[in-house]
Amino acid sequence: MAEEGFLEVENLEAIITRIEQKSRKIESLLKQSKPVEALKTALEGSPLKTRDERCKSANWIVVHRAMMAIKDVDAMFSSLDPEYYDILMNLGPGFGRPVYALHKQVLASET
Repeated sequence: MAEEGFLEVENLEAIITRIEQKSRKIESLLKQSKPVEALKTALEGSPLKTRDERCKSANWIVVHRAMMAIKDVDAMFSSLDPEYYDILMNLGPGFGRPVYALHKQVLASET
């Protein structure tokens, strides 16, 4: 039996399917030049209660893809509702503020 608060194994495939569907929607939003909407979509329904690394990695790839399309990181962070910011900060170690700092470094190296 799974630890209380964490998802059962049979739900993992459903999570992966949902992440794949989110990925397609995010690609569509990015093609429409809507990166902040893409990030919000990526953060919605993030599997925060799973310990499955495959789910966590798949979700992070989707979130990272949306974040890397955003050129104005300061505006992105200021436009996020607290619920999205909370999700971003709870994705796990190496996320949230460290991602913000890394993204700013990547943008600086492109100029």
